[in-house]
Amino acid sequence: MIQFPRFMSAFVPPRPEPLPAPAGKGPTLQPAPRPQPFGSVSAFDSTTAPASNLHTERLGDGSANCLEKAVGLARPGDSIVLMRDASDGVGHALVRRPDGSVVDPNHPTVRYETLGQWQATHPRYSQPVPVPAGRMQQVLSTPPGPQREALIQKLGLSGVADRQVADGEQWVTPIKDDINTRASPGTQGAWVATMNMGDRMKVIGQNDDASWLNVELENGTQVWVKASLVEEEKPPVPPYESPVPRWMADGTRPPDIEMHVWNALPQESRAEIIQTAREKVVAENWPMPEFDVNGPPPSTVDSLVWDHLPPEGKQSLFQQEWQAAVREQTSLIFDGVPEDGAVAEHPFLGVDSSLGNGQVGEWLDNALQEGSAAQYINLEKALGPGWRQVHYNLCGPLAVGASLGMSPKEALTAFAATSAGILNSGDTTTATPLAKVYEARGWTTGYTSGSASMPAPEDMARMLDDGKALIALVNIDTKIGDEDKDGMLRLHGDSTKAVSHWVNVRAVEDNGNGGWTVRVYNPFENREEIYSWEDFEASWGTNGGMVPSTEVEGEFVFRFNAGHGLLVATPPPPDAATSP
Repeated sequence: MIQFPRFMSAFVPPRPEPLPAPAGKGPTLQPAPRPQPFGSVSAFDSTTAPASNLHTERLGDGSANCLEKAVGLARPGDSIVLMRDASDGVGHALVRRPDGSVVDPNHPTVRYETLGQWQATHPRYSQPVPVPAGRMQQVLSTPPGPQREALIQKLGLSGVADRQVADGEQWVTPIKDDINTRASPGTQGAWVATMNMGDRMKVIGQNDDASWLNVELENGTQVWVKASLVEEEKPPVPPYESPVPRWMADGTRPPDIEMHVWNALPQESRAEIIQTAREKVVAENWPMPEFDVNGPPPSTVDSLVWDHLPPEGKQSLFQQEWQAAVREQTSLIFDGVPEDGAVAEHPFLGVDSSLGNGQVGEWLDNALQEGSAAQYINLEKALGPGWRQVHYNLCGPLAVGASLGMSPKEALTAFAATSAGILNSGDTTTATPLAKVYEARGWTTGYTSGSASMPAPEDMARMLDDGKALIALVNIDTKIGDEDKDGMLRLHGDSTKAVSHWVNVRAVEDNGNGGWTVRVYNPFENREEIYSWEDFEASWGTNGGMVPSTEVEGEFVFRFNAGHGLLVATPPPPDAATSP
């Protein structure tokens, strides 16, 4: 998915004078012990390494600074960017990918779309000098001395070899409000100031056992704080920058085509160039899944025809279906989504599974009856004797299952493993049992609803870009007048039959002109649907029926027509052991 970071201010306030001694506090400040360098025995594991340059840096010397870390993160084709710090001349090393994105070795999980984004949140750094990562690796792999100096000269790096770099400053912030700082380590030290969550403190040392940190407040005052009451400051959020260039959004001349050449092209050729560029952007964010010759046919291909095709014929149709899905998504993003949403004719999920294809396969085999809503599944057929037959409230387990790539039977089996009683009751599903499906697989979860702020579209896009699963509680309309309405998302007040309903948010994408589209998997009819952000937000604002709104002692209580709900599930680290 595309990453959609938020803007952050680059304004740095001037440093005020140090705090005066607190009024009414009788004891004089106790002399503090000489602080140890931060990181020597620190729980934060952030040893501050000395500055180095291309002449002096030694890889693997046990004192890894940002330069060594950057070299370790770099891949073929990357560059190491050496930045200068305006405050003291000792800069920082970054990794720049071939696509222009930047990784900071101090926060390697954060991806900045451009160097400018990184500089916006680190305004004191400037004068970037890029060095091909291969050359940097070649130089630093050679021990310091005459041989390295000769190599630096041979590779044309003499002009940058003197630039000093070191790790950035270490900052911590309180884990709760009303944290006391003191003039010396220990609770007997004189009180200096009270800090709250969000306040920043620069670490400059620690005591012998690392239980207290010597820190500098943002106004310059040096104090001590108990290490267990603070945590490392999270990396700054990159500022928002649309991934779609303005020329592509507007459908105007690409910058790599000269004006006289563009003006000479027929209108059809211009349109083809723009369309191809747009489809390329969409395709990068919807990579084609791996082809499985034994997998199900795409939604547009009859299963009998599919079964008689040779492998190369199946693969060709598989690619065609994916390309059709890319073209459809491109049109919806750049040309706009119809009012009240659209059903995906070429679902991305349906390229390599029965998900998104309506009442077919397992959905038909286990249906309550043919022609009913796809989510109305006969549990006795799907799971065996002892399970209820009629169940109209399976949207939650099926939406969670879709986010995990599960078939309906797999999804219901996973839900039954943690919440069999709820499943067999036929009742509405709340967020709590849905979260258990993720948690059984090592995921962490969080749920917000009602009075909580609704996330902005770029925030939801960021969550998806980070690999999170999003299950939203929305309103759908299942009837208009005397005719059945097939469960499209709809404003609660405009619904004939308003129903609270779980959907899996698959993508939130920007068209470069301020418009956003939201693609959801809707289990009601087992399909993918696309909405403008405005229509999605309207359906999300209020839900029909009794829905979970407030958590009390680990369970959610219900309120009629509560506001939006969003279950966010975060996958475990790649090396973590998880349940099947």
